[in-house]
Amino acid sequence: MTEEFLVTKPDRSPSPNAPKTELDEVRDLILRYPGVARVRLDHTSAGGLTARIQGWDHANDLSPAGPLSELAEINPHETRFLYDEIFAAESYLQGGITLREDAVVFDVGANIGMFSLFVGARCPSASVFAYEPVPDVFDVMRRNVERHGVPVRLLPFGLSDREQEIVFNFYPGISIMSCRSDYADLDNEVDLIKQYVANTRETGAAGRDDHLAQVEALVAKDFELTQRRCRLRPLSDVIEETGVTRIDLLKIDVQRAELDVLRGVEDRHWPLIQQISMEVHDEKGTPTEGRVQLVRDLLTGNGFRATVAEEDLLRGTGRYAVQAVRPEYADDPRPVVASAESGRPRLDPLAIAGWLAARRPAGRLPDELVLVDALPPQD
Repeated sequence: MTEEFLVTKPDRSPSPNAPKTELDEVRDLILRYPGVARVRLDHTSAGGLTARIQGWDHANDLSPAGPLSELAEINPHETRFLYDEIFAAESYLQGGITLREDAVVFDVGANIGMFSLFVGARCPSASVFAYEPVPDVFDVMRRNVERHGVPVRLLPFGLSDREQEIVFNFYPGISIMSCRSDYADLDNEVDLIKQYVANTRETGAAGRDDHLAQVEALVAKDFELTQRRCRLRPLSDVIEETGVTRIDLLKIDVQRAELDVLRGVEDRHWPLIQQISMEVHDEKGTPTEGRVQLVRDLLTGNGFRATVAEEDLLRGTGRYAVQAVRPEYADDPRPVVASAESGRPRLDPLAIAGWLAARRPAGRLPDELVLVDALPPQD
């Protein structure tokens, strides 16, 4: 059997044995509403209860009043990077990728769960399978997904072309670059960081100075490194065990192991996969050189229409975004819930109120719901 943890409810108790108060229960329920990042409950002078609600889509995300400030994380600079890439740029919805109602999504290389949170916010009916092999990172992802009540199956292993246990390099200072030890390339990672900083400064994006200073500090010292033994499994084995009959979106970000993941799909399972959105390494003078063409040939040979793009902030780093869609997927009768063209949904207090009342008919609920752009920490 596949080892997994099915998340069914958030847990924000101070300790496993501490009972929740009524306000804790109300706060947890509101956090389960798709698109809600943070909640603050305040009593009014008249004895009422006001809920101040902040959504995910705000530019001041790393300030003490921003939506990322309560996420479990490994490093704030990479939390910001992941948010910019996944929520702000919607990088995994480019190239015609869509999320349909009741989508089945495989998040391969889930890290702290940012993409799983994104899917939960944009496509609430989706079922997500999140794969993260590094135990230190998996635990952070678990806390984030539980807190927001996203319907995700958390799987503590990675995907590859075969079943194996292998040594991973885990970099606590920049966990998103953690990878198989035999695929590690620290010189290349340093070059990537320098290029990312240069590209970000070139865009002139406001409010990034502190973030960029933190990122630059990484290349001024040796990367801290610890090693972990991690389990890898072929995707076809997981498809068999989960019993899924389709994968609407296969998202892959696995630090030079992306071709291994695709080679773990048996011929009989390729027709189940409808869309793929992935990062591909194609770095000159390294074993990955020419990989974009290899991946593209593999995908088109299995019936996909594939596109390749270079993200602005990663320009010149040898990282490419490859999106692939089956042409016949356009005929799927289920409605499209999220796409790059559909725009970001806005939270609606009336809709939230109705959703809460249906799920807590007998308990206390806020008398007023207020949407806010910033939410200072509770004193």
